Amino acid sequence: MQQPKYFIGLMSGTSADGVDAALIKSSNNEIQLIDFISTELPKQLKQALLKLNDKPNIHLEELCSLHKQVADSFISATQTLLSQNTLQIEEITAIGSHGQTIYHAPNIPMTLQIGHPAFIAKDTGITTVADFRVDDMALGGQGAPFAPAFHKALFSQEAPCFVVNIGGIANISCLPGKQDNQKIIGWDTGPGNSLMDEFCHTELNIPYDPSGDNARQGDIHDDLLDEMLKHPYFLADYPKSTGRDTFHAKWVKTLLSNLNIEISAIDLLATLCELTAQSIAQQIKSVKYSSKDKKPLKVWIVGGGAYNDYLLERLQFHLKSYSVVSSHLTGINPNAVEAMMCAWLAEQRLNNQPVELASVTGAKRNAVLGGIWHP
Repeated sequence: MQQPKYFIGLMSGTSADGVDAALIKSSNNEIQLIDFISTELPKQLKQALLKLNDKPNIHLEELCSLHKQVADSFISATQTLLSQNTLQIEEITAIGSHGQTIYHAPNIPMTLQIGHPAFIAKDTGITTVADFRVDDMALGGQGAPFAPAFHKALFSQEAPCFVVNIGGIANISCLPGKQDNQKIIGWDTGPGNSLMDEFCHTELNIPYDPSGDNARQGDIHDDLLDEMLKHPYFLADYPKSTGRDTFHAKWVKTLLSNLNIEISAIDLLATLCELTAQSIAQQIKSVKYSSKDKKPLKVWIVGGGAYNDYLLERLQFHLKSYSVVSSHLTGINPNAVEAMMCAWLAEQRLNNQPVELASVTGAKRNAVLGGIWHP
């Protein structure tokens, strides 16, 4: 029997909420979450990162500074995780660090994640694997989303099913049953929590909408919603990926101005929540999977959106013939999944194992992803 190995996964999403850190144990192709923490980014660092969403122009000196600051936050999260689990660095095989995405442009093609892994490896004393996305792009892929390959490993017993990760941007993984002879597919569906969080912060002076209670009180503005759903990204076929450089507050404000709409913060929040729900539901319904046992296909929700009860209700409303459920029901912490994926990607890289993503991203072939930085 294979000796279990421990990996740490580090992730900071498009909302720049903080650093997610997951400790996993991997043995005989089984992945077990041992611990998960989420630590806040320093306020000034978060503000600088969010500013780049509206205006992705940056002085090289500031870019280098942000590289180091993000790395320091990742190092701090790693040290906290090690300390509260009383683990020594020798017990960790590797860290998988996604970094903080500040620009993602498949049309160039190039993507940029900051939080340089050299600092993480040297400071923690643990081999660090990072810079996963560019290998896929070098083969003509979108470089995103990466979640479907990991979702296949994590939810293999549940297939056929869908897995929806609702972070700042939402993405779906379409996992066929073993008998279907179909490859996994997946793509970014559009906004997840990012627009809601941004307007919660600026209009309601709260960081986000716990359980969707504020959005539930509002009225959906149909004209604004219809106009937002006309965005060409929603109509494009996969493979496709997007980010906050496309769906941001300035886009919403421009539509409000063009349509001459005055709207309360609560009604805007309700409309943005509905945008997330409808854009996800429409794209799930475009995929034709059948359940052999005639039960409704499961739509597993992971990411921070799994805690937004109102959003899940709206998803279930638009997906009446499906069963929309949080991954909590299968024993998986919704918040931990992306960080767990980074740990898993580190293991794949150390094993020189290509990751099954070509059918998702449009790359010419599956590739070994990432670089390795030694202590």
